[in-house]
Amino acid sequence: MIKINTKIIKIETNNIDREKIREAGQAIRDGKIVAFPTETVYGLGADALNEYAIRKIFLAKNRPLYDPLIVHISCLDEIFGLVKEVPAIAIDLAHNFWPGPLTMVLKKSSKISSMVTAGLETVAIRVPSHLVALALIQESKRPIVAPSANLFAHVSPTDANHVIDDLKGKVDIIIDSGRTSVGLESTVIDVTELPLKVLRLGGITIENIKRVTSEITIGNKKDNTIKSPGMMKKHYSPKAFLILSEGRNNTMVSNILSIAKKYKKMGNKVGIIATGENSDKYVGYTVGVIGNANDLEICAQNLYSQMRLLDKQNCDIIITENFQEKGIGSAIMDRLRRAAN
Repeated sequence: MIKINTKIIKIETNNIDREKIREAGQAIRDGKIVAFPTETVYGLGADALNEYAIRKIFLAKNRPLYDPLIVHISCLDEIFGLVKEVPAIAIDLAHNFWPGPLTMVLKKSSKISSMVTAGLETVAIRVPSHLVALALIQESKRPIVAPSANLFAHVSPTDANHVIDDLKGKVDIIIDSGRTSVGLESTVIDVTELPLKVLRLGGITIENIKRVTSEITIGNKKDNTIKSPGMMKKHYSPKAFLILSEGRNNTMVSNILSIAKKYKKMGNKVGIIATGENSDKYVGYTVGVIGNANDLEICAQNLYSQMRLLDKQNCDIIITENFQEKGIGSAIMDRLRRAAN
Protein backbone atom coordinates (compact mmCIF):
# COMPACT_ATOMS: atom_id res chain seq x y z
CA MET A 1 0.00 0.00 0.00
CA ILE A 2 1.31 3.47 -0.90
CA LYS A 3 2.23 5.53 2.17
CA ILE A 4 -0.16 8.44 2.79
CA ASN A 5 0.75 11.77 4.33
CA THR A 6 -1.65 11.51 7.27
CA LYS A 7 -3.00 14.79 8.63
CA ILE A 8 -3.74 15.01 12.36
CA ILE A 9 -6.63 17.37 13.21
CA LYS A 10 -7.41 18.27 16.83
CA ILE A 11 -11.08 19.02 17.49
CA GLU A 12 -12.47 19.68 20.97
CA THR A 13 -15.63 17.72 21.67
CA ASN A 14 -17.45 20.60 23.35
CA ASN A 15 -16.07 23.35 21.12
CA ILE A 16 -16.20 21.94 17.60
CA ASP A 17 -14.17 23.84 15.02
CA ARG A 18 -16.56 24.01 12.05
CA GLU A 19 -13.78 24.67 9.54
CA LYS A 20 -11.92 21.51 10.59
CA ILE A 21 -15.12 19.46 10.47
CA ARG A 22 -15.84 20.80 6.99
CA GLU A 23 -12.37 19.67 5.89
CA ALA A 24 -12.94 16.15 7.26
CA GLY A 25 -16.45 15.99 5.79
CA GLN A 26 -15.13 16.99 2.38
CA ALA A 27 -12.49 14.27 2.67
CA ILE A 28 -15.26 11.68 3.20
CA ARG A 29 -17.13 12.99 0.15
CA ASP A 30 -13.90 12.82 -1.87
CA GLY A 31 -13.52 9.10 -1.14
CA LYS A 32 -10.79 9.47 1.48
CA ILE A 33 -10.65 7.66 4.83
CA VAL A 34 -10.87 9.52 8.11
CA ALA A 35 -10.29 8.19 11.63
CA PHE A 36 -12.67 9.84 14.09
CA PRO A 37 -13.78 9.50 17.72
CA THR A 38 -16.99 7.88 18.85
CA GLU A 39 -18.11 7.34 22.42
CA THR A 40 -17.04 3.69 22.19
CA VAL A 41 -13.71 3.53 20.34
CA TYR A 42 -12.16 5.46 17.45
CA GLY A 43 -13.58 4.48 14.05
CA LEU A 44 -12.02 4.46 10.60
CA GLY A 45 -14.59 6.11 8.37
CA ALA A 46 -15.41 6.21 4.66
CA ASP A 47 -18.44 7.02 2.52
CA ALA A 48 -20.71 4.00 3.03
CA LEU A 49 -22.00 4.33 -0.55
CA ASN A 50 -18.54 4.47 -2.21
CA GLU A 51 -17.03 1.02 -2.84
CA TYR A 52 -13.67 2.50 -3.81
CA ALA A 53 -13.42 4.28 -0.45
CA ILE A 54 -14.68 1.24 1.47
CA ARG A 55 -11.96 -0.92 -0.09
CA LYS A 56 -9.36 1.50 1.27
CA ILE A 57 -10.54 0.68 4.82
CA PHE A 58 -9.94 -3.03 4.32
CA LEU A 59 -6.49 -2.34 2.88
CA ALA A 60 -5.46 0.10 5.63
CA LYS A 61 -6.54 -2.27 8.41
CA ASN A 62 -5.47 -5.47 6.65
CA ARG A 63 -9.04 -6.59 7.37
CA PRO A 64 -10.53 -9.65 5.66
CA LEU A 65 -13.50 -9.00 3.39
CA TYR A 66 -15.62 -11.60 5.22
CA ASP A 67 -15.84 -9.37 8.33
CA PRO A 68 -18.81 -6.96 7.90
CA LEU A 69 -18.72 -3.27 8.79
CA ILE A 70 -21.02 -0.93 10.72
CA VAL A 71 -22.72 2.01 9.02
CA HIS A 72 -22.94 5.17 11.13
CA ILE A 73 -25.76 7.68 10.64
CA SER A 74 -26.62 10.87 12.54
CA CYS A 75 -30.31 10.22 13.31
CA LEU A 76 -33.01 7.58 13.02
CA ASP A 77 -34.56 9.20 9.93
CA GLU A 78 -31.40 8.47 7.93
CA ILE A 79 -31.93 4.71 8.26
CA PHE A 80 -34.80 4.72 5.78
CA GLY A 81 -33.48 3.93 2.32
CA LEU A 82 -30.50 2.03 3.71
CA VAL A 83 -32.65 -0.90 4.85
CA LYS A 84 -35.67 -2.73 3.42
CA GLU A 85 -37.76 -2.43 6.57
CA VAL A 86 -37.53 -1.12 10.11
CA PRO A 87 -39.39 -3.39 12.56
CA ALA A 88 -41.37 -1.76 15.37
CA ILE A 89 -38.94 -3.17 17.95
CA ALA A 90 -36.07 -1.43 16.15
CA ILE A 91 -37.91 1.88 16.48
CA ASP A 92 -38.41 1.23 20.20
CA LEU A 93 -34.73 0.41 20.69
CA ALA A 94 -33.68 3.47 18.72
CA HIS A 95 -35.87 5.74 20.82
CA ASN A 96 -34.33 4.31 23.97
CA PHE A 97 -30.66 3.95 23.00
CA TRP A 98 -29.87 6.21 20.02
CA PRO A 99 -27.69 8.16 19.92
CA GLY A 100 -25.52 5.67 21.77
CA PRO A 101 -23.49 2.46 21.70
CA LEU A 102 -26.19 0.19 20.22
CA THR A 103 -25.89 -1.28 16.72
CA MET A 104 -28.86 -2.95 15.03
CA VAL A 105 -28.65 -5.51 12.23
CA LEU A 106 -31.45 -5.12 9.65
CA LYS A 107 -32.18 -6.29 6.12
CA LYS A 108 -30.18 -4.09 3.77
CA SER A 109 -31.48 -2.18 0.76
CA SER A 110 -29.82 -2.20 -2.65
CA LYS A 111 -28.01 1.03 -1.74
CA ILE A 112 -25.68 -0.87 0.57
CA SER A 113 -22.80 -2.65 -1.14
CA SER A 114 -22.12 -6.31 -0.39
CA MET A 115 -18.58 -5.17 0.48
CA VAL A 116 -20.04 -3.47 3.57
CA THR A 117 -22.01 -6.56 4.60
CA ALA A 118 -19.50 -9.29 3.64
CA GLY A 119 -22.04 -10.60 1.13
CA LEU A 120 -24.85 -10.87 3.69
CA GLU A 121 -28.36 -9.53 3.09
CA THR A 122 -28.23 -7.66 6.40
CA VAL A 123 -26.45 -4.47 7.44
CA ALA A 124 -25.36 -3.23 10.88
CA ILE A 125 -26.30 0.41 11.64
CA ARG A 126 -25.93 2.76 14.58
CA VAL A 127 -26.17 6.42 15.63
CA PRO A 128 -23.13 7.36 17.74
CA SER A 129 -23.52 9.87 20.56
CA HIS A 130 -20.10 11.51 20.29
CA LEU A 131 -20.62 15.11 19.17
CA VAL A 132 -17.63 15.08 16.81
CA ALA A 133 -18.80 11.85 15.16
CA LEU A 134 -22.29 13.29 14.66
CA ALA A 135 -20.87 16.54 13.27
CA LEU A 136 -18.69 14.61 10.81
CA ILE A 137 -21.62 12.52 9.54
CA GLN A 138 -23.80 15.60 9.16
CA GLU A 139 -21.06 17.60 7.43
CA SER A 140 -20.14 14.79 5.03
CA LYS A 141 -23.81 14.35 4.09
CA ARG A 142 -23.09 10.65 3.79
CA PRO A 143 -23.67 7.56 5.91
CA ILE A 144 -20.21 6.64 7.17
CA VAL A 145 -19.03 3.04 7.34
CA ALA A 146 -16.51 2.64 10.15
CA PRO A 147 -14.83 -0.31 11.84
CA SER A 148 -12.42 0.40 14.71
CA ALA A 149 -9.42 2.49 13.65
CA ASN A 150 -6.72 -0.07 14.31
CA LEU A 151 -4.94 -2.92 12.56
CA PHE A 152 -7.23 -5.93 12.20
CA ALA A 153 -7.61 -8.08 15.36
CA HIS A 154 -5.42 -5.70 17.37
CA VAL A 155 -6.55 -3.89 20.52
CA SER A 156 -9.17 -1.27 19.64
CA PRO A 157 -8.14 2.40 19.95
CA THR A 158 -9.61 4.56 22.71
CA ASP A 159 -7.27 7.50 22.11
CA ALA A 160 -6.04 9.20 18.93
CA ASN A 161 -2.47 8.19 19.82
CA HIS A 162 -3.52 4.54 19.51
CA VAL A 163 -4.76 5.29 15.99
CA ILE A 164 -1.52 7.04 15.15
CA ASP A 165 0.47 4.02 16.38
CA ASP A 166 -1.48 1.65 14.12
CA LEU A 167 -2.51 3.65 11.07
CA LYS A 168 -0.39 6.76 10.54
CA GLY A 169 0.72 6.70 6.90
CA LYS A 170 -2.26 4.52 5.94
CA VAL A 171 -5.16 6.96 6.36
CA ASP A 172 -5.82 10.49 5.13
CA ILE A 173 -6.96 12.21 8.33
CA ILE A 174 -6.98 11.35 12.03
CA ILE A 175 -9.29 13.51 14.17
CA ASP A 176 -7.94 13.79 17.72
CA SER A 177 -10.64 14.51 20.31
CA GLY A 178 -9.00 12.85 23.30
CA ARG A 179 -10.10 9.67 25.02
CA THR A 180 -13.36 7.88 24.37
CA SER A 181 -15.88 7.61 27.21
CA VAL A 182 -17.20 4.03 26.96
CA GLY A 183 -13.98 2.28 25.95
CA LEU A 184 -15.59 -0.86 24.50
CA GLU A 185 -17.39 -1.30 21.19
CA SER A 186 -21.15 -1.04 20.73
CA THR A 187 -23.59 -3.80 21.56
CA VAL A 188 -24.84 -5.43 18.35
CA ILE A 189 -28.37 -6.88 18.11
CA ASP A 190 -29.97 -8.73 15.19
CA VAL A 191 -33.50 -7.31 14.97
CA THR A 192 -34.56 -9.13 11.80
CA GLU A 193 -36.53 -11.74 13.75
CA LEU A 194 -37.75 -12.59 17.23
CA PRO A 195 -36.36 -13.30 19.68
CA LEU A 196 -33.74 -10.63 19.08
CA LYS A 197 -30.19 -11.96 19.14
CA VAL A 198 -27.24 -10.24 20.78
CA LEU A 199 -24.35 -10.77 18.38
CA ARG A 200 -21.81 -8.74 20.36
CA LEU A 201 -21.88 -7.59 23.97
CA GLY A 202 -20.91 -3.96 24.39
CA GLY A 203 -21.65 -0.47 25.66
CA ILE A 204 -25.40 -1.00 26.18
CA THR A 205 -25.97 -3.71 28.76
CA ILE A 206 -28.33 -6.66 28.35
CA GLU A 207 -30.00 -5.60 31.59
CA ASN A 208 -30.93 -2.23 30.07
CA ILE A 209 -32.16 -3.77 26.81
CA LYS A 210 -34.41 -6.14 28.76
CA ARG A 211 -36.21 -3.11 30.17
CA VAL A 212 -37.40 -2.45 26.62
CA THR A 213 -38.03 -6.03 25.48
CA SER A 214 -37.88 -9.47 27.07
CA GLU A 215 -37.71 -11.14 23.65
CA ILE A 216 -33.95 -11.25 23.49
CA THR A 217 -31.30 -13.93 23.67
CA ILE A 218 -27.53 -14.23 23.29
CA GLY A 219 -26.73 -15.30 19.73
CA ASN A 220 -26.26 -18.99 19.01
CA LYS A 221 -22.58 -19.71 19.58
CA LYS A 222 -22.80 -22.74 17.28
CA ASP A 223 -23.67 -20.49 14.34
CA ASN A 224 -20.37 -19.65 12.64
CA THR A 225 -21.88 -16.95 10.40
CA ILE A 226 -20.16 -13.64 11.10
CA LYS A 227 -23.15 -11.27 10.98
CA SER A 228 -21.42 -8.37 12.72
CA PRO A 229 -17.97 -7.17 13.76
CA GLY A 230 -16.58 -8.64 16.97
CA MET A 231 -17.70 -12.23 16.37
CA MET A 232 -14.23 -13.59 15.58
CA LYS A 233 -13.05 -16.16 18.12
CA LYS A 234 -9.64 -14.46 18.28
CA HIS A 235 -9.88 -10.67 18.44
CA TYR A 236 -8.99 -7.52 20.42
CA SER A 237 -5.52 -8.93 21.07
CA PRO A 238 -2.39 -7.15 22.30
CA LYS A 239 0.97 -8.03 20.77
CA ALA A 240 1.90 -9.86 23.97
CA PHE A 241 0.48 -13.32 24.67
CA LEU A 242 -2.57 -12.75 26.87
CA ILE A 243 -3.72 -15.14 29.60
CA LEU A 244 -7.06 -14.73 31.41
CA SER A 245 -7.33 -16.06 34.95
CA GLU A 246 -10.93 -17.20 35.37
CA GLY A 247 -10.88 -18.19 39.07
CA ARG A 248 -12.62 -16.54 42.03
CA ASN A 249 -10.87 -13.63 43.74
CA ASN A 250 -9.52 -15.73 46.63
CA THR A 251 -7.76 -18.07 44.19
CA MET A 252 -7.35 -15.64 41.27
CA VAL A 253 -4.44 -13.68 42.72
CA SER A 254 -2.49 -16.77 43.74
CA ASN A 255 -3.18 -18.33 40.33
CA ILE A 256 -1.92 -15.23 38.53
CA LEU A 257 1.22 -15.10 40.69
CA SER A 258 1.88 -18.77 39.98
CA ILE A 259 1.56 -18.28 36.22
CA ALA A 260 3.59 -15.06 36.32
CA LYS A 261 6.42 -16.73 38.25
CA LYS A 262 6.58 -19.56 35.72
CA TYR A 263 6.86 -17.24 32.73
CA LYS A 264 9.31 -14.92 34.49
CA LYS A 265 11.60 -17.87 35.18
CA MET A 266 11.53 -18.60 31.44
CA GLY A 267 12.95 -15.12 30.80
CA ASN A 268 9.71 -13.37 29.83
CA LYS A 269 8.71 -9.89 30.90
CA VAL A 270 5.30 -10.29 32.53
CA GLY A 271 2.59 -7.63 32.76
CA ILE A 272 -0.56 -7.96 34.84
CA ILE A 273 -3.89 -6.21 34.30
CA ALA A 274 -5.30 -5.68 37.77
CA THR A 275 -7.97 -3.88 39.74
CA GLY A 276 -6.94 -1.22 42.23
CA GLU A 277 -7.78 -3.50 45.15
CA ASN A 278 -5.23 -6.12 44.06
CA SER A 279 -2.53 -4.06 42.36
CA ASP A 280 -0.12 -4.07 45.31
CA LYS A 281 -0.19 -7.88 45.45
CA TYR A 282 1.82 -8.28 42.25
CA VAL A 283 5.20 -7.04 43.46
CA GLY A 284 7.98 -7.62 40.93
CA TYR A 285 5.75 -7.42 37.87
CA THR A 286 4.62 -4.60 35.55
CA VAL A 287 1.06 -3.80 36.59
CA GLY A 288 -1.63 -2.01 34.59
CA VAL A 289 -4.42 -0.79 36.90
CA ILE A 290 -7.75 -0.39 35.14
CA GLY A 291 -9.97 0.68 38.04
CA ASN A 292 -11.74 -0.70 41.09
CA ALA A 293 -13.55 -4.01 40.72
CA ASN A 294 -16.91 -2.49 41.69
CA ASP A 295 -16.63 0.27 39.05
CA LEU A 296 -16.97 -1.73 35.86
CA GLU A 297 -17.59 1.34 33.68
CA ILE A 298 -14.15 2.72 34.60
CA CYS A 299 -12.60 -0.72 34.04
CA ALA A 300 -14.17 -0.81 30.57
CA GLN A 301 -12.84 2.67 29.78
CA ASN A 302 -9.30 1.67 30.70
CA LEU A 303 -9.07 -1.93 29.48
CA TYR A 304 -7.73 -1.35 25.97
CA SER A 305 -5.42 1.50 26.96
CA GLN A 306 -3.78 -0.66 29.63
CA MET A 307 -3.32 -3.51 27.14
CA ARG A 308 -1.58 -1.11 24.78
CA LEU A 309 0.50 0.40 27.60
CA LEU A 310 1.79 -3.02 28.65
CA ASP A 311 2.65 -3.72 25.00
CA LYS A 312 4.61 -0.45 24.88
CA GLN A 313 6.50 -1.57 27.97
CA ASN A 314 7.59 -4.63 25.96
CA CYS A 315 5.78 -7.25 28.00
CA ASP A 316 5.98 -10.72 26.47
CA ILE A 317 3.12 -12.08 28.56
CA ILE A 318 0.06 -10.24 29.89
CA ILE A 319 -2.01 -11.96 32.58
CA THR A 320 -5.35 -10.42 33.45
CA GLU A 321 -7.74 -10.66 36.33
CA ASN A 322 -11.38 -11.49 35.60
CA PHE A 323 -14.46 -9.38 36.28
CA GLN A 324 -18.05 -9.78 37.43
CA GLU A 325 -20.26 -10.80 34.52
CA LYS A 326 -22.96 -8.25 35.14
CA GLY A 327 -23.65 -5.00 33.32
CA ILE A 328 -20.74 -3.96 31.16
CA GLY A 329 -18.62 -6.55 32.98
CA SER A 330 -20.10 -9.14 30.60
CA ALA A 331 -18.65 -7.20 27.66
CA ILE A 332 -15.28 -6.87 29.40
CA MET A 333 -15.12 -10.64 29.86
CA ASP A 334 -16.18 -11.23 26.25
CA ARG A 335 -13.26 -9.09 25.04
CA LEU A 336 -10.77 -10.76 27.38
CA ARG A 337 -11.84 -14.27 26.36
CA ARG A 338 -11.48 -13.43 22.67
CA ALA A 339 -8.12 -11.74 23.23
CA ALA A 340 -6.89 -14.78 25.16
CA ASN A 341 -8.37 -17.41 22.82
